[in-house]
Amino acid sequence: MSSVQEIVTKPGFKPLIENQYFEATQAFYPSLVQSFLVIFLSEIADRTFILVLIYSLKLHWLPLIITSMLAMSFMNLLAIVAGYTVILLIPRGLIDWIGFACFLGFGIFSVYEGIKMESKLLQEEYEEEKNEHEKQLTENNEIEIGENKEKSEKSMLRLCGELFGFLCLSELGDKSQISTVTIAAVYNLYAVLIGTMIAYFACIIIATFLGVVIGKFLTEKMMTIIGGVLFICFAIQIFIIKMFF
Repeated sequence: MSSVQEIVTKPGFKPLIENQYFEATQAFYPSLVQSFLVIFLSEIADRTFILVLIYSLKLHWLPLIITSMLAMSFMNLLAIVAGYTVILLIPRGLIDWIGFACFLGFGIFSVYEGIKMESKLLQEEYEEEKNEHEKQLTENNEIEIGENKEKSEKSMLRLCGELFGFLCLSELGDKSQISTVTIAAVYNLYAVLIGTMIAYFACIIIATFLGVVIGKFLTEKMMTIIGGVLFICFAIQIFIIKMFF
């Protein structure tokens, strides 16, 4: 009994439950930051960003943000569930190495893709996307918003439905969705959920209110290369942890 008391009264002693809480907290915040950065840098110059920017000229900001967040939340949850399923099926040690390979592969591919890209401002990408989108709507004989209140409400619902569908299709199999599957398997699951949702919300808000302004200064090439370097840094981090800790 005295030996137990001696251990408990040692200055550096911490109960097991406190140690577990400390480790979980330490894992949570790095995972949160990394999840946010991965998705934010992937989406800020992506097709999703351009789509929200286009519809910001057609929809009121509130239904635009709600529709966009519903679509991105739905696709994000699918990716996180897929990542969680991977945890259940594959041993933890192997998951870390798969995550390392995915991050390294994504990083090298993104940097290579970015170097090959034409240095075109997002504003120019937006204009091209907008023209293409309007051409598709004309070919499909879409009804313009009328002066009648009922027609306007139906048109708003139609635009929201279009936006939801386009966002889901643009995210399906996209690099950011595959990245979410990877980080959900490698990092703290709750932190990944919160970090990715904050990143999507931030991108949607920026596209809704500041997209045109930012598009005059940023290029897709720039953001793609930065995102690729970030992926490579995460791969190096996983490698160092696996090899030396």
